[in-house]
Amino acid sequence: MGEFLIIVPAPGKEAQARQGFSAGLELARDLKSQVPNRTIKEDAFLVATFPRLNQSGQPVVVDMETGNWLVASGCWFHAQGYGSGEEVRLLNRLRQVSPRELGRELEGFFVIVCGDAKSGQVSVITDLIGSCHAWRRDTDWGTALSSSPLVLAALGDVSPDTVAMQEFLYTGVIYEDRSFFREIRKLPPASVIHFSGGSATQPQRYWCFEDIEPGSLKDEAAVEQLGSALTRAAARIGEVYSRPVCDLTGGYDSRATVSGFLSAGVDFASAVSGAPEDADVRISKGLAKLIGVQNLHSLPLGDLTFSQIREALPYTDGQYELAEYYRILSIHRKLSQQFDISINGSFGEIGRGYWWELLFPHRGSTTTLDATRVARLRYAAAAHDASVFEARLRLEAASHFAAVIERTNQPVRHLPNTAQMDHAYLMMRMQCWQGRIASSTNRIWPCLSPFMFRSVLEPMLASTVKLRRNGLLIRKMLVRLQPELAAWPLEHGHPAMPLRLSNMHRFLPLVNHYGQRIRRKLAGKLGLSNRKSSPGGLNQRLKLWQEEEVQACLDPGNMQLAAIAGGEGLQGFLENARQPEFAFDAQFLRTLTLEHTLQRLRQAGVRID
Repeated sequence: MGEFLIIVPAPGKEAQARQGFSAGLELARDLKSQVPNRTIKEDAFLVATFPRLNQSGQPVVVDMETGNWLVASGCWFHAQGYGSGEEVRLLNRLRQVSPRELGRELEGFFVIVCGDAKSGQVSVITDLIGSCHAWRRDTDWGTALSSSPLVLAALGDVSPDTVAMQEFLYTGVIYEDRSFFREIRKLPPASVIHFSGGSATQPQRYWCFEDIEPGSLKDEAAVEQLGSALTRAAARIGEVYSRPVCDLTGGYDSRATVSGFLSAGVDFASAVSGAPEDADVRISKGLAKLIGVQNLHSLPLGDLTFSQIREALPYTDGQYELAEYYRILSIHRKLSQQFDISINGSFGEIGRGYWWELLFPHRGSTTTLDATRVARLRYAAAAHDASVFEARLRLEAASHFAAVIERTNQPVRHLPNTAQMDHAYLMMRMQCWQGRIASSTNRIWPCLSPFMFRSVLEPMLASTVKLRRNGLLIRKMLVRLQPELAAWPLEHGHPAMPLRLSNMHRFLPLVNHYGQRIRRKLAGKLGLSNRKSSPGGLNQRLKLWQEEEVQACLDPGNMQLAAIAGGEGLQGFLENARQPEFAFDAQFLRTLTLEHTLQRLRQAGVRID
């Protein structure tokens, strides 16, 4: 199922809640061209579900005997061997266990919402990392829950969250529980929350990262457990979705994913995007030929028009830069006509100790993670123009993200710094950065990574520092599962297998690769790097400026963002963005995204102040 809107009325406010629900359905049609495939209207709750673009997914299901109901968004799998499409069975399971116990039995990428007709209680279960986004808005007439923050924003006047807006403009991602508006907040991960009678319980965690003992899974046992778990996850996906298509690029993670599907004996096709000469494309085609699977190649799109860019808004709710997501949308719309689900390798980088290089030379020590260093080098690293917001509202990006990391990591400060890095990476980058991609794509058709399964993620997190460093865990697993895939060269020319004396000559391309990286870093420190706009970005930006609709949208005298940001910084930023040489192409496209989103809400009658 693609999206949902659920309202839990406050006592005595049932009539107003029904009016809000009807308005929400109208706004979903207006803002997102969505029509519900089923609704429930009772005094205790109002429910609507909306299909994906490819019409897949089960509408809200109802137990005719009890009146209880269940909504399942995303892709879920139960420990007893069934999954998405069997929501009736999942609802029956709730007769036997509590929602919290049910959460422990589920894997995948999902939000489950269930209603108890007798008590009037609505319960929400979020996935392990919170990648499948769900949102909450409290009103005078009750609580509204939805997969769409845009629809929730349209339910009434809102106030801007200038922190979230700056995070988005400078990095393209919104962190913690924020949305563009203070009234709308994302639900936490691995949690169960109960709503009834105008109130909500505190989130109950059914899984905690800190319960995993880092380094408790040793060497070959870790390799064996990860390989077996990945193979089982692929088999379970194949049982629910008969026609999967797997991303296949030049890196480790997609190759590892494909190794799981091959080992499970699941039929699949492969897909890659990019120019024919790109390393990803060449390697993908070679691997597909090696293993005998279909390979679908999508060529990159050229510059986009504003009418194309606008098409992405119903899928992203404005929380993903529209031009960037339109390119993803164009690929998935085509693939969704031939296949049942899109499989990717996200989260696989956890098995390779991703970002652990920032911990050198103290990887694995019990020291507190240097949040300032991580923030500066990973979250606030991209060039941006902070002058678009007046001084009293302006964020200092590095210190802001350092504080976010420290808040996020408060429960795990006692763990080794490698585990602290893993936790921050999962709860910030994967929940927020990856989650916005997956949640947008879920509105087109099902999408999933087997590395998101708890049974796959936990062995990676429990493996030793030595095994995960430099990707040794993943490379050993590849050799164990599919040695032919491990032997095939990666993007930089060396194989995806462990380094041995017998194959050392195959790793010589890394000398040139790291040499180039060192030269680029030195050039940057000496001020010799080219920070001008890339030709593609420059053409895209200047061509968009030629469109009257873009000029009208970004007219400072009429912009919603100008009123929110204050001062003259935004006007200066936009004037500079009309020039051929401009250093902030990405921020310009995000500004266009945010302003278009705000104007669509204004057209729907929503006041933002």
